[in-house]
Amino acid sequence: MGIMKTILISCALMAVAAGPPAAGSQNDEAALQSLIGRLIAAQTSYDAVALERLLTSDYTEVSPLGEVDPREKVLGFYQPTNKPAADKMTASIAPSEFSIRQFDTVAVVITRLTTTMTVDGKNQPPRSLRATFVCRKVSSGWQIASAQYTGIRP
Repeated sequence: MGIMKTILISCALMAVAAGPPAAGSQNDEAALQSLIGRLIAAQTSYDAVALERLLTSDYTEVSPLGEVDPREKVLGFYQPTNKPAADKMTASIAPSEFSIRQFDTVAVVITRLTTTMTVDGKNQPPRSLRATFVCRKVSSGWQIASAQYTGIRP
């Protein structure tokens, strides 16, 4: 038997042994949706203190531009001093289309984020991203360990 065939059989056996994702409780699903809502609120209000509580200490993000940003860079971006003046720009982000898969103390949350913005008093067309969050359950609840944002074509 060739090495590639052996590897494929081994991977298939490991997948079968691992079984299906653990069924998350409705409480966990509600908590994860709430976590994403709190993340969005902290981002749109440039609340780095709230973000510190929501993100794991080893958080990593793949931005919509494809850049890999460590936690410190993300927190630096969301400092209140970086918040645009309300008369220059306002934005709201609405999550929808949640898909949540839980694996014991880890969950993968995929959602659509639709952003509406006003720049210099002019409404911009809504834009959507697909966001994937890897969340970790800790003693105090859920935190976000990683995020990846991918643009959706208009």
